Amino acid sequence: MNKDNLKQYRIDNLKQAQATRKQDSLNRVNEAISQLQKRHEKINFRTIASVANVSVSYLYKYPEIKQRIAEIRNEQSSMVRQELKPTVSTSQVKVQARLKERIKGLENENKELRRKNEALAGQVYRVHQLNELIERQQSTIEDLESRLEQCSLNNPKLSSKITPITQKRTKKLLESRSKIDSELKTLNIRINSTLSKLIDNNPEEVVLNAISSLKEGLSNKTVRNKTGFLVKAIENQWIANDNFEDKVEQNIFNEWFLLANSQGLVSASTKFDGVLHVLTPDDEWVPFEKMISKYPLETLKN
Repeated sequence: MNKDNLKQYRIDNLKQAQATRKQDSLNRVNEAISQLQKRHEKINFRTIASVANVSVSYLYKYPEIKQRIAEIRNEQSSMVRQELKPTVSTSQVKVQARLKERIKGLENENKELRRKNEALAGQVYRVHQLNELIERQQSTIEDLESRLEQCSLNNPKLSSKITPITQKRTKKLLESRSKIDSELKTLNIRINSTLSKLIDNNPEEVVLNAISSLKEGLSNKTVRNKTGFLVKAIENQWIANDNFEDKVEQNIFNEWFLLANSQGLVSASTKFDGVLHVLTPDDEWVPFEKMISKYPLETLKN
């Protein structure tokens, strides 16, 4: 064997030995990966090098080994993330949707209650003042009746000509209730317990104004439940809309109201402190000027 052939022979042996070592290392790496996967242990360059009994730098030496380890490590990380990802069942989604809807409903209810509370605060103050006035007048009446009684005792001839104030008041109350009952009978309204209590506990003027508001609503064909409308009219002390023309032409309002009512935008109208309001489906009184700006007549016609 000449010198050149000997050199080539040695080179071939070195390549073969290197390939054998590489294949042996690759086999050990594959075996290490299999063992780690079976034990469900974490796979990375350090754990594989430890099990395969090779150095980490050795694993980085061969691109195919380095690439396979990187791919397996990424797959394992992806599986862990999927396992940790929370799952939401269909029933949980439905429960969440119902809770959100309930929360929204409660928020709207609280908003409406706050609005009514503000309105009632002013009414409570008025009622308090009226009660104080009634107490003072009652005291005056009792004092006058006591004096009349004393006068009657001192002068019997006058007793037949004197009518006690309480009798006059009772007569007035009966006349007032008779007038109210007559109005309700004409409107064909049956008096239930709620309506009867409201009539008894409110001044005649308030009840008659409420009846006028009802008549106005009936003339505009905007009232569906007469008794319910009258109860609200008394509770909120509605006043008939007699002076609407001071704000806007009556025919424009009537035309707008009929269209808005037919489309379910409003159901009644009245005045608060001289300002015309309409009742929305949310049971909220909104100024007419605001509503007609939001829903112009031409838009409703189209």
